[in-house]
Amino acid sequence: MDDFLWRGDDLTTRQPRERLLVRCENVIPSTSMIEETLNKLTYGEYLQVPELIRLQQPQSSPPHHDELLFIIIHQTYELWFKQLLHELDAVIANLRAATTTPNSRDAVYEAARLLRRCTEIMRVLVEQFTILETMLPTHFLAFRGKLRPASGFQSEQFRELEFLCGLKDEKLLQHHKPSPEMYAKLERRLREPSLRDVFFTAIAAIGAMVDVSAELSEEECFRARARAILKLYQEEHQYRDWIDVCERLTEFDELLVSWRLRHIQMIERTIGTRLGTGGSSGASYLKHTLDKKFFPELWEARTLLTES
Repeated sequence: MDDFLWRGDDLTTRQPRERLLVRCENVIPSTSMIEETLNKLTYGEYLQVPELIRLQQPQSSPPHHDELLFIIIHQTYELWFKQLLHELDAVIANLRAATTTPNSRDAVYEAARLLRRCTEIMRVLVEQFTILETMLPTHFLAFRGKLRPASGFQSEQFRELEFLCGLKDEKLLQHHKPSPEMYAKLERRLREPSLRDVFFTAIAAIGAMVDVSAELSEEECFRARARAILKLYQEEHQYRDWIDVCERLTEFDELLVSWRLRHIQMIERTIGTRLGTGGSSGASYLKHTLDKKFFPELWEARTLLTES
């Protein structure tokens, strides 16, 4: 009786005046409410949950318990890569808008806001490795052989992220020829201006780059860009909005390196120094990627800063 309130109860004498349970009346929907709900969009339909939970197809037979975790973690990575591409395309659009209207702060603010979202997503991607590390090496090896020759190296969206941000290598296109649609998308990303390019075009538009000649060598261009970033930090009061964008880009770069490092650590913890399932040298290959940065000029500018 204490779990229910009777309508009209005197709470001091507990004398029921109307034997109708308020809790039941509030919870049980009427037939008309049910019929109305059936004709509206549901949570499962909107997110396509039935289709989503059918996408995990273990290759081991019988399915090894930990293979489901392995699949879901990597599918989650790909979904976050999709979101990052979506956000970074919007960042590029805002930086282009800032280039055409250098005195407007709105586009610069929006670029920084979206970059903060990207850094938080990257933080999640780094942390996800701890879930994978709950899998024992023996458990992974029980189904690892079924994955060959598939490899994370073949992740088309991660390659697209690299190209979009400015880390481009035409030789890597050959690994994506089996997917003509994705190959065409990567080829487009390879040819079009990257986030790095668009960012420095915007920096030039606000007058922070002294030498923007098209005749500059690659090394001279790098130095000119680094000096432009140095100028922003030295004239902080004038360029606070742009410094915020610089800090967001640097943080994103830093988290990408953290993601690469955690990936290496996870691989070594799980399979040691074995070759990758796709034929790469595994952790040894990934160690060569740790020095790769999307925005190296932002880091070089810190070297150029002098002490007060």
